[in-house]
Amino acid sequence: MDFTCIFFGVLFTIAGFLFACGKGHIHLSAWKNMSQEEKDKIKIIPLCRNIGEVIVLNGIIFLMKGFWAGFSNHWFVCAMIAWLIVAGFDVWYIGKSNRYYSQ
Repeated sequence: MDFTCIFFGVLFTIAGFLFACGKGHIHLSAWKNMSQEEKDKIKIIPLCRNIGEVIVLNGIIFLMKGFWAGFSNHWFVCAMIAWLIVAGFDVWYIGKSNRYYSQ
């Protein structure tokens, strides 16, 4: 058991669920400092759900590393690289898609 990975896995999973439920973004300073006009242009619930799912996926990878001895450092690094690629494509999709903007 790797307690550091378990700690980060639980932390990321909880944070991801908070975002997915629409409760996490209100604590971000960028959201607090944004004008009401800018906030009205964003469909925050679907965006939070998307970001929350990506964060939960990261937490699951850390939990697998922490609890499963067969998930060696090699597989953990490969999983994290794959997660970074998926997260990068997700950020690209968020930026290019009109799904998260109000018309």
